Amino acid sequence: MTISQRDTDEHPKIIAIRAGLIEHQTEPAAMSTPAPILTSSTDWHWSPTPFPGVDFTWLRRNPDGGGSALLKLAKGAKLPLHQHPGTEQVFVTAGRLKVGEHVLNKGDHLFIDAHVPHAVEALQSAVYLTLSESDGVELMEPDQAG
Repeated sequence: MTISQRDTDEHPKIIAIRAGLIEHQTEPAAMSTPAPILTSSTDWHWSPTPFPGVDFTWLRRNPDGGGSALLKLAKGAKLPLHQHPGTEQVFVTAGRLKVGEHVLNKGDHLFIDAHVPHAVEALQSAVYLTLSESDGVELMEPDQAG
């Protein structure tokens, strides 16, 4: 997974996810009204991350960076200490997580400001929605935390 990768095509995309495959279609030039984009739960395409026990699926990539994704963590799985150049929101849909110093249960929401170091650990198998305002992540050594 290239966390800071952005779609660099010249035209915006309409993304349709069907049967686990992502199909890209160039937006018609005459289309002037934005349309809702549905990603059904039966259409999620889970991909592994470089971190054992952590998978993700994009729900929406914003044209200017960032977007929404689901992360699925096995019990005990961890994301190392890191920070983002923009804000991040975390909403737990299943299980229990520790994000930084906060323990989050199903239904909990956490707002993380830009450049705030945090790690993630699954205290139980968990799924969470992350909303990021911009692309990018910087992995940090524990002694770099503010």
